[in-house]
Amino acid sequence: MKIDAINWKILKMLQENSRVALKDLAKEVGLASPTVSERIQKLEDAGIIESYQTKVNLDKLGYSLGVYITIKIRFGQTQRFEEFIPTVPEISECHKLTGRDCMLLRGAVRDPKHLEELNIRLAAYGELTTSLVLNSIMDGKIYSEPF
Repeated sequence: MKIDAINWKILKMLQENSRVALKDLAKEVGLASPTVSERIQKLEDAGIIESYQTKVNLDKLGYSLGVYITIKIRFGQTQRFEEFIPTVPEISECHKLTGRDCMLLRGAVRDPKHLEELNIRLAAYGELTTSLVLNSIMDGKIYSEPF
C-alpha cells in the first residue's frame, strides 16, 4: 500500500488522538470525510493501523515508579519465562534481545518495596538489572513522515 503525505498526516493525527472526529481529520487533510474514512479503512486492512488504544496514567493509579528490567535467562528457562511473564501484572512489555541480556521488560510498581517483590519473582528465571525511570523525555513517539 502506498503511504502518501496525506496518509502520513492521517496517521499522525490518529496517533495524537485516536478519537479525533472524522470531520476534523477531513478538514485538516483537505479531503471529504468519506474519502478519509476509506483511507483509514485501507490502512487498517493493510495492517498499518493495528489498534486504537487508551493511554493510562499509572501514576494517578498509584504506580508511580516506572521500571525497565533486563534479564539474562538461565539456561533452559526461556520457555518457562515466556509462559510466566504474561501473568505478571506489573509488566506491560517484554522484548527478546540480542547481546548479553535475553529480555527487556517495561513495567510499573507502587514503591521500592513493590519493586523488590517483583524482582524476587523475576529472579527465579535469571540475573536481573533493574533501572528506575526518572523522567520521560519522549514517551510513545508519533510517526509523522517516512524515515
